[in-house]
Amino acid sequence: YLWFSTRSSPTAAVASPAATPGTSPSAAASSSTLPGPWGDIVSRTSDPAPLTLSELFPTEFTNGAAIYAKTVQQARPRCPGALIGSQLISAVNKAKCNQAMRASYLSSDQSIMGTIGVLNLNTATAAAKAGKAAGPSEFIAQLAGKTGPTKKLTKGTGIEAAEVKGHYLVLVWAEYSNLKAPGSAARRQNLETFISLLIQRTANVSLATRMVTGKPPA
Repeated sequence: YLWFSTRSSPTAAVASPAATPGTSPSAAASSSTLPGPWGDIVSRTSDPAPLTLSELFPTEFTNGAAIYAKTVQQARPRCPGALIGSQLISAVNKAKCNQAMRASYLSSDQSIMGTIGVLNLNTATAAAKAGKAAGPSEFIAQLAGKTGPTKKLTKGTGIEAAEVKGHYLVLVWAEYSNLKAPGSAARRQNLETFISLLIQRTANVSLATRMVTGKPPA
């Protein structure tokens, strides 16, 4: 499940949840041959291989003619430094988070940018509990690039989202590169669409493979 809220950096705004299609487990994952809805990613015990930046975050991904390029990435063995908000930090610590993997992407027209983070928690149950702590003041810390528009990440108003996938918690922040708030419904929808694409074309590819095969992508 995926939910969204809007916030300004650094002042929190009112949360406004919304659902989006196409983010549930794949059809393959619902097969009766798999142990429950999350298959082999129900816990770190059944999915022990550590995450890698290369498996989660491709150099770029496309959607029609649009290209989204990775501008920066970072792996952390300790999760608090990749998060904002004491409640979320406490929740992922209780879930024994041992990896925080982040990357930032920029659209080819340089109008939209965002950070995606994947937290490696101990069980799907713990991830679901931690996910509930995400909100307008509890979210992934934006990962700023060294140059270009993503250098200004953290300075604008945008949309954040959270999704639980097995024992992983996926957190995303997206905003317009001009740092203006997504004031209209259409502008907000553009960011939500970008977030959905960002999850499905990056981290979801690897996590779905682990869910079905019990191994990272080859």
